[in-house]
Amino acid sequence: MRGRTLHWPALVYVVISLSLGGCFLVAAGAGAGAAVAYTNRGAKSTVDGTVDQTFDRAVAAFQQLSIKETGRNTQDNGVKRQLVGDTSDGLTVTVDMERKTSTTTDVEVIAKKNTVDYDKDFANNVLSKIIQR
Repeated sequence: MRGRTLHWPALVYVVISLSLGGCFLVAAGAGAGAAVAYTNRGAKSTVDGTVDQTFDRAVAAFQQLSIKETGRNTQDNGVKRQLVGDTSDGLTVTVDMERKTSTTTDVEVIAKKNTVDYDKDFANNVLSKIIQR
């Protein structure tokens, strides 16, 4: 089987490097909004759309996932927006949005049970719904 050499040390190095950087790449594709990364507290991505468009998509994702909205915030004349809600099983979900360019928005979703317990998979699920809209 010539020509089929795996370079495990290089792969291990890449995985360790990404993990130690505080986030780990979950999915990748072409264009903005195609890559989702886990963070220490949730999931983040750059999403196609303005902050206002992304906020509307986050509201729709909350409705789709039965997250009861408990707060919203706008800062810096709309450059930053935040949406907060609670799930029926006790998670507090926070979506932070910040303008990256005129057509893209940085989004981070955090789903937490308390000050130390985070549900990164649920945060990724919420972010995926925002990206898909």
